[in-house]
Amino acid sequence: MLIPLVTPELVIGTSLFLVFTQLFDAISLGRPAQLIGHVTLSLSYVVIITRSRLLTIGPDLELAARDLGATPLQAVRLVLVPLLAPAIIASAVIVFATSIDDFVVSSFLSNGAGSETVPVKLYGSIRGGATPALNALATCTLVATIGALIVIYTVIRNVRRRSGDEDASTTALRTVADFEVL
Repeated sequence: MLIPLVTPELVIGTSLFLVFTQLFDAISLGRPAQLIGHVTLSLSYVVIITRSRLLTIGPDLELAARDLGATPLQAVRLVLVPLLAPAIIASAVIVFATSIDDFVVSSFLSNGAGSETVPVKLYGSIRGGATPALNALATCTLVATIGALIVIYTVIRNVRRRSGDEDASTTALRTVADFEVL
């Protein structure tokens, strides 16, 4: 799981390109290859964040739910999933930010203009100079990022308030800052 985190993106992009052109002929370059490449690259973030949260929770709460008469599925649904929700949201935001900014994998696995992603489009457009459309696209990307941070801040603040934390706003800000560091 740690290999995609420590391997340079250029090596990962080249490796995925060789895999899809030499090994898996059934999957053509373009959207399917880009989707599989982004999932391969992003899966390690999700596993590491969710696993660390799962280790901090421990098996005690699930065992307590089972002792109180919950089935294994109910224990997971009613106990584990709500406790894992912050980790799942955090990993989704990190994966979104990584994927929307990933130029190398998108470029290597693209098959032309039909499968251009935003980073590839920005890179191709920047050669001719900044245009109003390019500036608008960059602004939309910035607004989407700021909007995601505001949503995360609001969700964390509401969760902290419901749990009885009086200093919910500053705790939520510190948590959002921790997400940005990751």
